[in-house]
Amino acid sequence: MLYKILVVDDMVVNRKLMKKVLKNSVEEVYFYEAEDGFQAIDLVREKEIDLVILDLMMPGKDGYQVLREIKGNAETKEIPVIVNSAVDDMTSIKETLSLGALDYFTKPITADQMKVIIPLKVRNALKYYEQRKELIKVNEKMLQELKIANVLQKALITEKGEMKKVDVSSRYFPSSQIGGDFHDCIEDQDKTWFIIADVTGHGVAAAMVSSMVKVIFNHVIKEAGTPKEVLEKINTTFYNMMTDNRHLCFSAFVGLIEENQLIYSNAGHPYAVLYRKSSDQMDLLEQNGFLIGVFEDTNYEDVATEIQRGDYIITYTDGLYETKVGNGAKENSYETVYQVLRDHKELLDESKDRFIQTVIQDFGKFENHDFEDDVAMMVIEITGETFQP
Repeated sequence: MLYKILVVDDMVVNRKLMKKVLKNSVEEVYFYEAEDGFQAIDLVREKEIDLVILDLMMPGKDGYQVLREIKGNAETKEIPVIVNSAVDDMTSIKETLSLGALDYFTKPITADQMKVIIPLKVRNALKYYEQRKELIKVNEKMLQELKIANVLQKALITEKGEMKKVDVSSRYFPSSQIGGDFHDCIEDQDKTWFIIADVTGHGVAAAMVSSMVKVIFNHVIKEAGTPKEVLEKINTTFYNMMTDNRHLCFSAFVGLIEENQLIYSNAGHPYAVLYRKSSDQMDLLEQNGFLIGVFEDTNYEDVATEIQRGDYIITYTDGLYETKVGNGAKENSYETVYQVLRDHKELLDESKDRFIQTVIQDFGKFENHDFEDDVAMMVIEITGETFQP
C-alpha cells in the first residue's frame, strides 16, 4: 500500500529534513509538501492524504487554523495529524490535542527523534488511519444493511388496506434503524384479530424476533378461538424456540373483534384504551399477565366487553410514555397516557393519523428524533355495518 504523507512547514529545510527522516524508515510512501496553510488545505481536499505533519507557526493561515479546518470537515476529520512545532509551551500542546491532533513533537529534531521516535509515531499514525478506514467501511456496510432491514421491517408493519369491519391507523418509530415493536390487524372471515407487541432490547435481534412472532401470530389465529389461546400458543412456541436465549421475551396485547364484542388478553403489555364515542367514555382496559417467553406453561385470561360502531381501540407500546427520570424529567404512567388520550379525543373523528401524531408529540417524541425506546401506536376504529350504531 502506498501511503501519502503531507508535510506542512514554511521552511523548505524543515520539509526536506522530515522527508529524509521518513524515507529511510517508512516503506512505500509518497510525499506532498505545503509551505503554508492555504496550500495544505488545498492538498488535503484534492489528494487522498493518509497523514499530515503540521507546523504551527506559518504566515497567512497558521497550523491551528489548518487543524480546525481538517477536523471540522466530515470528509477529512479522520485524517491523523501530527504537530511538529518549535512551540513547546504546555498551553499550545493542549490546544492542538484538544482540536484533534493525534500527536505532538517539538523542533529542533534530535538524533533520537530522527532515528526512533518520529518514525514510530508516523508508522503508528498510518496504521491507526488504515484501521480506522476499514472500520468506517464496515460501519457503512452495516448501516446500509440496517437501512435495508428497516425497509423490510416497515413492509411488515404497514397499515392494512381497506377492511370490512374496522379502519386502522398506526405509526412506528424504532429507537435505532430497526427495533422490536410491531403490530398487526387481520380480518379472517367474521373475525378481526389484532396484536401489538414489544420485544425486549433493540436492533437486529429484536427486529428478527418481532418478525418471527408476527408470522407465528398469523398462523395461530387460524387455530385459536380466543385471544388467551393465541397468547398461550405463541408463548409455548416462542419458549421452545428460545431454549438458548431465555433473556429474550416480549409483551403483547391481543384482541378479537367479533359481532358486537371485543375480547382481549394481555401479556405484560401497557393497557389499551377503549373510547366509547356514543357515551364519550374512555375505558382503560386494565388486564395483565406474564410476559411471553418467561415460563413454558403460562395461562392467560380473556376479558370481553361490548362495542359499537364508532368506537375506537387505542393501543401503544411503553416507548410512548417512558422517559429517563432526572434533570427535571417527568415520570409518566398509564394514567398520564389516559389523560393525554382524553385531551385529544376530538381529533379521532377528524383524522386518526393526526390524533396519533399529536399524542406522540405530547410526550416529546418527534419525527427524526433519537428515541430512548421504540415507539408504536395503533388506533382501530369500529366501522362495520354489522355493528349497531
